[in-house]
Amino acid sequence: MNRWRAFPSQTTLWFSNVAGPQEEISLFGHPVAYIAPSCSGQPHGLMIHVVSYTNKMTFILSVDDDIIPDPHKLCDDLEVSLNRIKTAVIN
Repeated sequence: MNRWRAFPSQTTLWFSNVAGPQEEISLFGHPVAYIAPSCSGQPHGLMIHVVSYTNKMTFILSVDDDIIPDPHKLCDDLEVSLNRIKTAVIN
């Protein structure tokens, strides 16, 4: 069975604009370096979480290895794409 055949009918997209901290915070006296939420157990081939915290953006990927065998390559491609978008906007 081709798992990509079902992709368009099984896509969920969710946005949240909850404002995060603008300044670095600490937890029990320890500075928080980054925030990385995730989910597990969901029947999705790919989940991407994006978090902005103190002028830093963190991407958290959860993948099904049967669908995306090299998630590190996906991360690299995502970084290249975002840098191209940034360059296009600046120029």
